[in-house]
Amino acid sequence: MSRRRKSRSRKSKKPGPIQRASVLGQRTLIAIVLGTIALAWFGIQNGPRLYRQVICEIGMRRVESHTPILRQAAAESGVDSCLLAGVMYVESRGQIGAVSPKGAMGLFQLMPAAAADSARKLRLPEPSRDDLLHKPELNARLGAEYLRWLIALEGPDLERVLVSYNAGRGKLSRWEKEAGGWERWREQQRVRDRSGAFTYARDVLEFRDRFRVRGVVAGALPGAASRDPARGEVQAGAPPR
Repeated sequence: MSRRRKSRSRKSKKPGPIQRASVLGQRTLIAIVLGTIALAWFGIQNGPRLYRQVICEIGMRRVESHTPILRQAAAESGVDSCLLAGVMYVESRGQIGAVSPKGAMGLFQLMPAAAADSARKLRLPEPSRDDLLHKPELNARLGAEYLRWLIALEGPDLERVLVSYNAGRGKLSRWEKEAGGWERWREQQRVRDRSGAFTYARDVLEFRDRFRVRGVVAGALPGAASRDPARGEVQAGAPPR
């Protein structure tokens, strides 16, 4: 009798299905909690960077959706299509109806005066606000022409050209005089870019290179002899229209 009772007591100590399920549930819950903590920590450490990467990719794909427009504008102006894509990305992220607080409009964020001047050079009617915001092909043509004109006047240094595109030739001239020339002004901005224009120029060139590597926008341009293939730019000696 004592042996039977001992064997029964030993058998009763084994967990039943309900107990086993309870233990398994506790372990699963612990794993979920630990996983959630790990994901939360990962998100705290890497969330902002991942968010920026996603937003950047969305913007680049939006710009690449305008590839036919970019190639057409590049063919007409002789400006590298990837440089145009870089400008479009930094200016508007490829949003056709973008408007800045200062009143710049469209894909290339053109001010009315600059758009009108480019239209005259292309022998086009002066564009209206509605034209600049709802005609992406026209906005890209005018932006490319404006950039071509700046390269002819302010090039061949593309950083200088892009600072002029962003801030205006008048401001660039004043900054250069205050600093004692372009090179000294650029060195000052590398230490501390107070205007944001130098950072703008560097960003455009970075995205120009990124678009070139992706290979979606890049295409053969006519009149390659008038450009510097290594830098993707119109030569400074190109005659202004």
